[in-house]
Amino acid sequence: MKLILLVTGLLFVWGVHGQSKLDSVKRVAKTGKGLAQFHALNTLSDYYSDNDLPLSMQYARQSLVKARNLKNDSCVALAYNSIANVFQYQTRLDSALAFHQKALALRIQLKDSAGMADTHNNIGIAYDQQADFPKALQHYFMALAYFDRKQLAAKQAMTYTNIGIVYKAQKEFTKALDYYRKAYDAYQRTTDAFGQTVSAGNLGSILINFKRYDESLRYSEMARLGYQKIAGDRFTGYPIANMATVYDSLKQFDRANARYREAIALHEKHHNDFEVAETANTFAHSLIRQKKYNESIAVSNRALRFARATKAAINVVAAYKNLAHAHAALRQYPEAYRYSDLYNAGKDSIFRAEKTQAMAEMAAKYDTEKKERLINEQKAEARRKNFMLLVVSLLAVFVVLIVLLLFRQQRLKNAQLQQEHRLKTAIAQIETQNQLQEQRLGISRDLHDNIGAQLTFIISSVENIKYAFDIGNPKLDDKLQSISSFAQSTIVELRDTIWAMNSQDIVFEDLKARILNFIEKARTATEEVDFQFVIDPELVPQRMSSVVGMNLYRTIQEAVNNALKYGQCSRIVILAESVGEDIQVSIEDNGVGFDPETIARGNGLVNMEKRIADIGGSFQLQTQVGKGTKIVVTLACDRTLT
Repeated sequence: MKLILLVTGLLFVWGVHGQSKLDSVKRVAKTGKGLAQFHALNTLSDYYSDNDLPLSMQYARQSLVKARNLKNDSCVALAYNSIANVFQYQTRLDSALAFHQKALALRIQLKDSAGMADTHNNIGIAYDQQADFPKALQHYFMALAYFDRKQLAAKQAMTYTNIGIVYKAQKEFTKALDYYRKAYDAYQRTTDAFGQTVSAGNLGSILINFKRYDESLRYSEMARLGYQKIAGDRFTGYPIANMATVYDSLKQFDRANARYREAIALHEKHHNDFEVAETANTFAHSLIRQKKYNESIAVSNRALRFARATKAAINVVAAYKNLAHAHAALRQYPEAYRYSDLYNAGKDSIFRAEKTQAMAEMAAKYDTEKKERLINEQKAEARRKNFMLLVVSLLAVFVVLIVLLLFRQQRLKNAQLQQEHRLKTAIAQIETQNQLQEQRLGISRDLHDNIGAQLTFIISSVENIKYAFDIGNPKLDDKLQSISSFAQSTIVELRDTIWAMNSQDIVFEDLKARILNFIEKARTATEEVDFQFVIDPELVPQRMSSVVGMNLYRTIQEAVNNALKYGQCSRIVILAESVGEDIQVSIEDNGVGFDPETIARGNGLVNMEKRIADIGGSFQLQTQVGKGTKIVVTLACDRTLT
């Protein structure tokens, strides 16, 4: 079941504008003058083509008379088109072709490309209904070439639909579905309600061949409601016939038969003899499946009568086939053979290989011409763009030069400002650092001159007392010696502090020197203890802030003091090494050790742990009674040394 899309002058707006619009057009057709009267007559012909074909023909012929009186060939061509369309709706295809050819000749003479494309589409429809598919495709593709070039979405969709119908008739269902989908998608991008409805109906028809029955019923119902809203029951026979075929395929024969009869009645009511024949043939085939052979013969004869009247060869052949099968089933073999011979002869004339090849060649020719046209259009566009580019380039070069000069000036200015800003920032940083350094030096001088002098005075005073007086009291002598030693130790500590303050950063080499100095002094106090200090060569140039260096130095110093004071050891090993991304410093003795669970931590251990925590390191104590003590400090190079 198919509804082919003719190009007419009517947009389906009557349902929107109502009776008042129709009355207004009729008044102009009756009393108007000139072109206004002609267009009113032509519009009325289009309108009544939906529901009253004789009246539609009457208005079409009146519009032709008016166009000739106006001596306007463009209007004459439009009137020819309207007359041809009415003949086509009546499936009087020879007459339709004659008037379409007259319209085409005038439009070629007028060089009316748009009108020529519309007429090619309509001629293609007439040939399609006569089952001359190669000629149908030839005219469809000629129309489509123009619609593609002008990007006329609605008319592209219309032609896609008609091409899909041809492929469906040739049983090339995959191609047909492809073109129907193109049409449906294209119509969704337009406001053409009639085209949207037709494309939905076509999808409902083609999906039957893929046994997608639920989808077919959904699209068919969509089409039925759309036709009902647009033009009453003028076109509802098409989707109803699709529904009948679906129910037939599902073997729901009661529902199928009712819809076949309804569709045939609607097509006959609106003088659509071609569709009467096609739907009747489908119904007759269904009746054979139901073994209702006599009824099938009656319906087939009716289909044959309408098919011959419209000269639709494809429907004539289908009727022959049904009649042959039905008579054979009733054992009426002479009649069966006669119709079988007629069917074979007719089938060969319609579906011979040459036609199939011609259709393929026509499609290929269209694709080739389309590609060539696109290439030519692209070349022309390229030439135009090159000319424009040449003109624009001259202007652009001048503008670019000006912009580049301005940009260069601005960039130099920005660079100068940035340089000045960096210079000011650097000067400010240097001044700040100088001020901090001056403050450090001032503090260190104050510490050295004041506290250092006072400590030196204490040592000197103690020595003078011991020299001036004969101190016979050993306890007093020990106490004075203790005071002198403490003051000397404090001076050493003070010098270490001043050293750290005067240094912005410290390298391991400096730290090593300080620690070795401290160890030498420790050796003089405890000659029986063996000291070892090992530094990984990779760490010698390692830099650290004065804060980190001083805290690490104090921690090592405290650990050594604790070992000497409490550890009763004979060997102390200090090891600084690189471990992966970290620096690890360990202080290990072979003394008596202690149990950290039972002995509370003193200030020395707490202070060491706090110092290392303050510089972002980790502190670990490893000790056991009788197995010495080991302190491990771990510092991350990238976080804690700066």
